[in-house]
Formats: sequence, C-alpha cells, structure tokens
Amino acid sequence: SKGGRGGAVVWVSSVQGLFGLPFRSSYAASKFAVQGYAEAMRAELSCEGVRVHTVSPGYIRTGLSKSALTGDGSAHGKTDDATSSGADPYDVACSILADLANGRNPDGTIALSFSARAALWLKFLFPSMLRKMLEKRFQKGSSSST
Repeated sequence: SKGGRGGAVVWVSSVQGLFGLPFRSSYAASKFAVQGYAEAMRAELSCEGVRVHTVSPGYIRTGLSKSALTGDGSAHGKTDDATSSGADPYDVACSILADLANGRNPDGTIALSFSARAALWLKFLFPSMLRKMLEKRFQKGSSSST
C-alpha cells in the first residue's frame, strides 16, 4: 500500500450479472453494471490497499420477483418458486463476512442451485447452447402468460 489505509469493498451482484435471464432484463443489466463497476474500481483502488470484491449469489429469498415489473410495466405481484426456495439472506451475508474475516477471497458465486451452476458452465463452454435454452425459456414463459 502506498500510504493507503486498506480495507475492503464488497459488492453483492447476482449470478444474473454473469448471464441474463428472460423477464429480468433490467435486473440483469443493473447487475452486469455492478460487475463492470467493481472490476474498474478494483484496479483503481489496488494501490491504496483496498480490496474490491464482487459476490454473485444465486436465488435468495427476497421480494425481488414480487416487486418486479412485467414487460408492459405492470407489477409481477408474485414470488417465483426459485426465489421462494432460495437461500436465506442472513446466511448469505454471514458467509460473505466469514470469508472476509478469515482472509478468504469472497469473490465469485455462492448459494447457487444446480441449474445456475450448469448455466454458468454452459455460458463459458457452450454459449450458443445456453442462448438457445434461454430463448426457449422466454418463449415458454411468453406463451404461458398470454
């Protein structure tokens, strides 16, 4: 550190900041922005001894899906099954803080379901396959909502 005080900044992004899901385009865009902002911040603050981390959890039991807006701007108004069966927010926060306190790097993904882990692997190994799967998911969701 060149006179810096050190410390750590932890951004909580989302696995949706690594790949976008249908019906969550605005949310995915905001989480992709967090990823990029933290990446730039990491480089800028490194000489001050400040560590910048980005944690990308899978589904967490929050009000996200209930307060989400649909494509026409109306309220989604319900909690999705994936969200309701997601990780407890307190447990996720404790996991992140424990990693920091124990000197482990909390960067990366946590609390991921099997399907989220599989999607991440597909994104890096077979991106066109993931894209086709997400397109089918969108088409299925679009037809069931009409």
